[in-house]
Amino acid sequence: MSKKEILKRLHQIGVINKEPVKLRSGQISEFYCDIKKAYGYSDILNAIADEVGKELNNTVTCVAASGYGGLPLAAVVASRHDKNLIAIRNIEKKHGKGGYVDGYSPTKNDIVAIVDDVLTTGSSIRETFSILSKTGAKINSAIVVVKRGEGKIPIPCRHIFSIEEILKAKT
Repeated sequence: MSKKEILKRLHQIGVINKEPVKLRSGQISEFYCDIKKAYGYSDILNAIADEVGKELNNTVTCVAASGYGGLPLAAVVASRHDKNLIAIRNIEKKHGKGGYVDGYSPTKNDIVAIVDDVLTTGSSIRETFSILSKTGAKINSAIVVVKRGEGKIPIPCRHIFSIEEILKAKT
């Protein structure tokens, strides 16, 4: 599926909600970009995962993500592009082995790309980066489906679509 076809499908399923909402950052927005809705459609999810895969540097050994916006996408990206998956918890697990990291445990020899759905303020990527930094792995980039804002993050970030492209998409 081409990027143009992905945009058409995103418009068809209605990923833009044009009512005021409170964002993760606490800010109020006049609309919400619900990329997670696209994860319910295998054709769109696989196509987005392939676009993210095209953005992975050749040296990347792992993809990491947290939350509902990042984890489903990262799992598909890891599977389709033969990368290890690092699942980051936002609250430390207090049972079993405990900790913040599930799935693959990265080492200093790993190169990691963080995957997320929408970049607005960058708070989720910063939190994921902070936890991953303690593993010794090299975190070289973030890849997001939609760049909505100019969130400040400590690594280079690439995006598949800008919010303007999503808002302009037609069926």
